Amino acid sequence: MFAAFSRRSILLLILVASSLIGCTSAKVVSSTGGPTIQQVQQEPASGPKKRIAVSAFEFKAARGAGDVGRGMSDMLADALINSNRFIVLEREHIKEVIEEQDFGASGRVKRETAAPIGELEGAQLIIRGSITEFEPKCKGGSALFIVAAQQACVTVNLRIIDAKTGRVVNATTVEGRSGTVGAGLVFATGTLPVGLGGWKKTPMESAIRNCIETAVQHIANTKL
Repeated sequence: MFAAFSRRSILLLILVASSLIGCTSAKVVSSTGGPTIQQVQQEPASGPKKRIAVSAFEFKAARGAGDVGRGMSDMLADALINSNRFIVLEREHIKEVIEEQDFGASGRVKRETAAPIGELEGAQLIIRGSITEFEPKCKGGSALFIVAAQQACVTVNLRIIDAKTGRVVNATTVEGRSGTVGAGLVFATGTLPVGLGGWKKTPMESAIRNCIETAVQHIANTKL
């Protein structure tokens, strides 16, 4: 009896340990799906792909907060990278790149590993956006139905600016609605960034991803 109890106890301990290991193991939950580092570095600056930079979105909607704009502009930049149709340049945190180059030029870094000064690329196109609608419940169901259909809505005004002249070469309004079949599943992947995480697994997440997806398709289809 004691031996049987011991065997059961050992088996229970093994099962508990296995479950704890499974809960604490790390895994990759998302990947950009874009080009590799080598492909990005070898892409010619004068090639067919436009060099593009995304500015932080302004938030002008009645609901929500300003960090929603930054989160959506981050998502757009990631989605443009994933589309592999543009050379996407960092602008939001470019100061960190400059500081690293200045540090390399200080003489404290091994010369062959220092990031050289004068190699940063300029953008040909700048994407600016403003969020004018951010409604978690923009559409409700009719009183005739027992279960009301809830829909979330996001609207972004986009401007594509020619960095050489400062001219606005394209302006459009992009709308995202939750429940749109087939949208938000190609380029707008990965976890929601800071500022949008509270909308995870809600109709608003679907609306946000659909809006970003539509924006990427529009930018890609605009012949500039």
